[in-house]
Amino acid sequence: MRLACICYLLISLTACQKVINVNLDNTASKYIVVGKITNEPGASQVSITRSKNFSEDNDFPGVSGATVTVENNGVATTLPETAPGIYSVSSLTGQPGQTYTLIIHLGDQTFTATSTMPQPVNFDSMYVSTARLSNNKYVTVIYKDPLNIANYYHFIQYVNGRKEESIFVDDDEFTDGQTVKAQLNYNNSTDNHARDIKSGDSVRIDMICNDAAVYKFWFSLNNGATGTGESASPSNPVSNISGAVRGYFSAQTIQSRAIKAD
Repeated sequence: MRLACICYLLISLTACQKVINVNLDNTASKYIVVGKITNEPGASQVSITRSKNFSEDNDFPGVSGATVTVENNGVATTLPETAPGIYSVSSLTGQPGQTYTLIIHLGDQTFTATSTMPQPVNFDSMYVSTARLSNNKYVTVIYKDPLNIANYYHFIQYVNGRKEESIFVDDDEFTDGQTVKAQLNYNNSTDNHARDIKSGDSVRIDMICNDAAVYKFWFSLNNGATGTGESASPSNPVSNISGAVRGYFSAQTIQSRAIKAD
């Protein structure tokens, strides 16, 4: 099984999503859009900000004044601006198997994206164990991958409410139809011990099922934004949003489990 651990530069969208700025060149500012439709009530949201040069500060003010709609089966839902650059509505709850289209009108520009919400894969269980060589504690998640269906997974880890800086993604290329036990390894290269899992810590894992295009975004971030793929220099991840914009739009399912580390 291939489990990719991604470290990235982000700004907050919600507890589950963040906006990415990985451009290292001094280029013209671009819009960054991060949108999600989930199977949980009240969790549909779109964030619009602008990118900055690598040498600038990390303050990313929201972009106001956009018209944001989501269409499904001929029904358009408008997402009003609820905070600067944040567009959300509590009445829109996604359904697995349905396709959603995001349409953003901003000035004289239009951005669009389409995403299909996959069927959820049950998050069976999880446990925390100690690695023999390093004595570090890691979470192992357990789930049964459906047979003959392409599935794409994204795990988010919280320790005492603090979100782990790494992102863990996986697909079922080598685990189709199998019971998967995936250890969420991450490299704490900064020796920031606040990130370590210690006995008594409260650990929560969000298990997200994405479609192929959103998985490609995260996978390309791992291979391109860090310069570890075919290109030796960092590059921007592959967006599923059309137009001169960065980011992604995801119709996704989410399940959460929590445990206290031994």
